[in-house]
Amino acid sequence: MYSNNLDIEIFDLLELLDETLSSRFIERWRHKYSEKFIKHFQLKLLNSLSKQKPLKLDMLYNYLTKKCKYSGEQVLNFFETIDIDIYRPFIYGKLKN
Repeated sequence: MYSNNLDIEIFDLLELLDETLSSRFIERWRHKYSEKFIKHFQLKLLNSLSKQKPLKLDMLYNYLTKKCKYSGEQVLNFFETIDIDIYRPFIYGKLKN
């Protein structure tokens, strides 16, 4: 039974990542956050997937704020809007204040 639950969780996570990396995701959020912002987020996810390494939430936040120069408020708003917690365990950790 545990294996079935794990299989379902893995399937759900893969489905979520597929949707997040799709053009539909860009279309859904580009008016609120800009297409470039969404593509930066997607690029970081793809990079993490290609390395087969989960993404630390602090690292994602720092990438979007420091490297890509988006405001912390915009990034936090985006995280809240997409409910970043549903990406666990692929995106893990907490933001340091």
